[in-house]
Parts: sequence; C-alpha cells; structure tokens
Amino acid sequence: MSVRVLIVGDEERERIVLRYVLEKIKGVQIVGEVVHGLEAILYCQEKKAELVFLDISMPEKVGLETVNRLLLIKDSPLISIISAEKDTAVEAYNLGVLDYILKPLEHERIEQTIERAKYQLAHNDIIEELVNYRLKERIDLLIEGYRNFEIYADKLPIREKGKITLLPQKEIIYCESQGKKVYISTCKEGYLCNSTLNQLENKLNSFNFFRAHQAFIVNLNFIKEIVNFGEGSYVLRLLNCDKSIMLSRSRAKQLRQKLGI
Repeated sequence: MSVRVLIVGDEERERIVLRYVLEKIKGVQIVGEVVHGLEAILYCQEKKAELVFLDISMPEKVGLETVNRLLLIKDSPLISIISAEKDTAVEAYNLGVLDYILKPLEHERIEQTIERAKYQLAHNDIIEELVNYRLKERIDLLIEGYRNFEIYADKLPIREKGKITLLPQKEIIYCESQGKKVYISTCKEGYLCNSTLNQLENKLNSFNFFRAHQAFIVNLNFIKEIVNFGEGSYVLRLLNCDKSIMLSRSRAKQLRQKLGI
C-alpha cells in the first residue's frame, strides 16, 4: 500500500531533510511540497494527498489554524505535525491530528507515522466498503421492489366463489399452503385462493413479506416473538393470531439479516 504525502513548511532546509527521510521509506509517494498553509489547503482541495506533514515552525497559531481548515476539506487528509516544541501537542491531538513529531527528525519516527497512516487509511477503506455494501443491499431491495411495481399494489386480488376480493396487503398476517390452494389469514377473517404459494410470493411486497417455510409466508409486521425450537429451528409467534409459524433452519439467517438482528 502506498501513501500519497504532501510536505508543508516555510523553511527550505527542513523540507529537504523531511523529503530525504521520506524517500528512504517504502510505500511513500511524495505528491507535492508547499511553503504556506493556504497553499496546502488549495493543494488538498484540488489534488489527492492522503497524509500531510505540516511543519509549524511558522507561527504556531497559523499552523493550528491550517490544521483546522484542512480537516474541513471533503475527504480531508491525515495530518502529522512537525514541531521543535511540544507546547501545542495536546491542542493538536484534540483537533484530530494523526501524529505530533518533535524535531530533530529521525527516520524510525517518521516511518512509525507512515505505518500509522497506512493502518488508518486501510481501516477507512474497510468502513467505506462496508457502508457501500450495505447501501448496495438497500438499492438492490428497492430495485427488487419496483421491478414489477404493478404486482406490488397495495391490494391483493383474490378470486373466490365467483367474485374478486381486493384484500389490502397490510391486513394479511400469514399465508399457508393447503394442498392446491393457499389459505390467507387476516385480522378479520380467512380466505382460500387458487394461487400457489410461489405465485402468491411473487405478488406480495417483498419488503413486508417473508417466506419463512416451504409452506408459509409471513407478514414481518405481525411477528411478535421468535422462539428457539431447538437444533437451529425457530417458531414465529404472531400478533392478532394464535397460529405459530415454523421457521426453517435454512431461512433463519435470512430473516435475521432482513430484520437486522
């Protein structure tokens, strides 16, 4: 892993020494060298520097103000302060700098800072990857939900006894396969429809309904308790209903992920 480094300092000799030390360390790419804090801010706004070595031999308050402004930049870089004094170390760490290095500069000390930067950057990449993965999951669910929006209507049409009942999906507690028909339970009454459970699963909103078992689809909003039934199996107890739904072992992990537990 390579770290892109910007050197900032108003003393040319100090910049030369730092550059010499950094060039001896593997995994360091020096992307720039500037004199003043304002130049550093403009540079970091326009180009990608992952780590800034900021020499605050310039008036210290100017240096700390530069730190503040660098940290306000979108995708702000890590900052390591270099100083001949340790008076401002606590204040600098409170601002959120990665490191505070005292002069004279030593190869081993700078190398430690580089390793800390690599660790922090790798950690940030992992967090970003996880966030992006979770975001992709949510987007995939939205796409799935809207791919066939017309069948995700609020009401489910049920054909029975020469009529079509438009049943609000939010009232459905569970659906159970019973031979060639499916029994649909609601808060008020039950219905028998001629669809298969697979056909019904495709018509129900996948955000709210979950295939808990080969024979059952359950409305997630009506799950009251998930009870361990032993050997990796569970029973779902539902609101407004005495029915207990078996949750198959293979689907238990999917349900936990869907509910975020």
